[in-house]
Amino acid sequence: MSHILLMTVYALLVSLFFAVMQRREPRAQLRLFLQLFLGMMLGGLALAWLMYPFPSGPPAPIP
Repeated sequence: MSHILLMTVYALLVSLFFAVMQRREPRAQLRLFLQLFLGMMLGGLALAWLMYPFPSGPPAPIP
């Protein structure tokens, strides 16, 4: 399973949970759901983009 799929499922479930728990009106729930979902997805992608230049392996040995 890819990381992007797992991140999407996580953002979907967490956003749905908080939208249902925090708001009573369906319109307000939908608005909060979209804000949370897009915030988590765009935030995760932005963080991944910022970390891209850094190496992803073990550190080089010290000579």
